[in-house]
Amino acid sequence: MFMSLYCSECLSTIFLLQQRELSGDEIEELCEAFQEFDKDKDGYISCKDLGNLMRTMGYMPTEMELIELSQQINMNLGGHVAFDDFVELMTPKLLAETAGMIGLQEMRDVFKEFDTNGDGKITLTELRQTMQRLMSETMSPQEINDMVKDADVNGDGTVDFEEFVWMMSR
Repeated sequence: MFMSLYCSECLSTIFLLQQRELSGDEIEELCEAFQEFDKDKDGYISCKDLGNLMRTMGYMPTEMELIELSQQINMNLGGHVAFDDFVELMTPKLLAETAGMIGLQEMRDVFKEFDTNGDGKITLTELRQTMQRLMSETMSPQEINDMVKDADVNGDGTVDFEEFVWMMSR
């Protein structure tokens, strides 16, 4: 319910990010990681090393993804991956990661709309007032209580940012 106001804006932001190119820092990160696995320094890594390299960078490819990548590499690249091919494989993953971070910033912005006094917690009163202001929606006190109660993991009667993120991801 909170995010319905911002969903189209977030999707537009993510779409634009997916159209961008990698930054110099992102390419440098890929280069450093690639060089660690290019043991003989010939500018190539093996299919087997590709999976390990992806894992060291925090990506957890499934066995099926690795099999598909391996088949693609063996057919198109002779069983080895050059740095340019590695960048091409990793670009969508890095862009998706960046989009996720932007999504978190968007989530912070939405949270701030509800946390009107800026204390890091959304109270019953703030929720009711913000729902009326942003959505022209009048909710009963019971509906407001239920929303907060559902999201209030620590039981303090308010919704902090972590609880807000958890609630939005359900």
